[in-house]
Amino acid sequence: MSVNDRNYWNDKYISNEFKWDLGYPTPIFQDWSHKNKNNIKRKICIPGCGRGHDAIYLAKNGFEVYAFDFSIEAIKYLKKKSKEEKVNINLFCEDFFLIKDKFNNFFDYILEYTFYCAILPERRGEYINKCYKILRDKGRIIAIMLPINIDSNNGPPFNVIKQELTDNFISRFNILKIIKSPLSIKARSQFELYVEYQKK
Repeated sequence: MSVNDRNYWNDKYISNEFKWDLGYPTPIFQDWSHKNKNNIKRKICIPGCGRGHDAIYLAKNGFEVYAFDFSIEAIKYLKKKSKEEKVNINLFCEDFFLIKDKFNNFFDYILEYTFYCAILPERRGEYINKCYKILRDKGRIIAIMLPINIDSNNGPPFNVIKQELTDNFISRFNILKIIKSPLSIKARSQFELYVEYQKK
C-alpha cells in the first residue's frame, strides 16, 4: 500500500503506529506563536495535521486554523478532541494536493512538520507549488524539516538533504532562515532544521 493511499495512514492510526506524533504541541511552534501573537487573526494552514496537537494549541491562542489530513481516523480524532477542548478549527479530510482553488492566495502561514518527509520525494516539487498557490503575497512557510541527511529512502519518513531546502524552494520562495533550533525535542535535535520561507 502506497503513502498516496489514505488507507495506509488510516491503518497506522488504527494500529497505534504513529511515532511521529509527539502527543503534545510542538515547542518550536509554541514559541513561534508567542512571538507572533499580534498576528492571531491570520489564517494558518496545517497540511497533514494528524491528531492535531498544534492545531488545537494555535486555535486556543486565537489563530484561525485550517487543518488538512486525508486520514479519516486522524480527522475523526481531531474533531472529537477539538470539541472536548472547546476550540474552533476548520477541519478538512482531504488530500493536501487536491485542496480546492478557493484556497488559492488564501493563507498567511503554512505550518509544516512531518508532512514534507512523508510524501514521496518525487512529489516535493508539487508540494512546493501547492504551497505557493495557497499562500497570500508574502505569505510564509514555517517549517521543521527532517530527517536531514539520514539514509531513510525506504520511508516514510523519506530522507531530506539539507541543500534541497534551498535548491527546491528558491525559485518560489525567499529563504529567510535555516537553523538548528534549541527548542527541537531531544530525540530529533540532531537531524531536524527550523526553516522559514516567504512567498516571492
